[in-house]
Amino acid sequence: MDLATIDRNLAQLRTTVDAMSTNLVDLENDPTRTRLEQAALTGTSAEQWARAKVNLASLWSWFSLLNDTIQQAAQLRGTKGRLDPAALAQLDSMVNGPSIILSTAGIPLAERGLYGPSEAVVRCSPQELLGRMRQAFDQVVGVITACTGAWSALEARVGPLEATLLDAQRLDDQAGSCHRSLLDRVRAQLSAYRQAAASDPLAAAQPSLAGVEASLASVFDDLKRTLQLKDTLALRIGEARTLLGQVHATAAAAGQAGNEAMAKIAAPAVVDPPTTAALGDELERVSAMCSQGNWQAANNLLVQWTTRCHDALAAAQRALAANQAPLATRNELRGRLDAYRGKAYRLGLLENPTVAGLYARAHQALFTAPTDLAVAGALVKQYQEALAGPAPTEVAR
Repeated sequence: MDLATIDRNLAQLRTTVDAMSTNLVDLENDPTRTRLEQAALTGTSAEQWARAKVNLASLWSWFSLLNDTIQQAAQLRGTKGRLDPAALAQLDSMVNGPSIILSTAGIPLAERGLYGPSEAVVRCSPQELLGRMRQAFDQVVGVITACTGAWSALEARVGPLEATLLDAQRLDDQAGSCHRSLLDRVRAQLSAYRQAAASDPLAAAQPSLAGVEASLASVFDDLKRTLQLKDTLALRIGEARTLLGQVHATAAAAGQAGNEAMAKIAAPAVVDPPTTAALGDELERVSAMCSQGNWQAANNLLVQWTTRCHDALAAAQRALAANQAPLATRNELRGRLDAYRGKAYRLGLLENPTVAGLYARAHQALFTAPTDLAVAGALVKQYQEALAGPAPTEVAR
């Protein structure tokens, strides 16, 4: 082979080695390669990575052999415009021939002939070595690329779900751990997927995560409702206490009005106010449920309690109105009697014996306890009628 052709081949080898050095360093520094080196691999991934590790080690060894050969060839070539035939042949052999010793192995004595060699030497040319290195590099890169893809795909699906799980756990802690068992199962599922992909990414199938996604979505919806209940229950319990206070106050007023009516009115139709002790006890149960984190149960009980409390308030208001009615009627009769007395004054009948007698009897009935409303009402009416007709001459008996 002529010197110009050898020079072109040598220059091409130098360019190839420069590019190769960059790619081998990048391969060595690849994060997936580091992860594979540290991982406890199993199955298909373990088998293929074991082969890739051998190939990676061979790549560095072969790179050193190739680089040394090129250095030696460059030194032999020098800068001369021409080489003598012996040097040219030697250079041609180094650049184009089987100048690189890949391995040397001793031949067992039983396998040697009398004139046979004691060692088996495997040689190849630089171009042949480049072919071996290309195949080894492609195998290593193929394993790393496949594992990177598998891990990236898993991360793209599992990573967001793990983040969602953390958010759900935080909300569940605020809500009183009402979904702890379900979230633990989801965590175990995601952990199993991640562990399977970590140990054998090349064989790990993409997980079906529809069930996990549905579970987390359901938990989030329930937690949102629960935390809304938690946020509003404190306010609603405060409003409930105010409502219960109104019931207590109205029932007490109704009872007091009933007692007053019984003391001041003859045979009044008194209505007993509703009892409120049970309502107070039940509201404390609602508050205790909240303290224990049983927000939904507390809400359900509070809704029922509120209905009963409004019913009790209405009953207390009816009792109050009924018990106040007799005294209101008496007071109305007193007012009417005073108004009719003013009319008697204007008519000049204030001192008329009959009119004055009717007034005295009505006044005594209305201002003497207990007042008989029927009698008092009849007397006030007689007094009114006496003022409407001709001037009476004597007191009616």
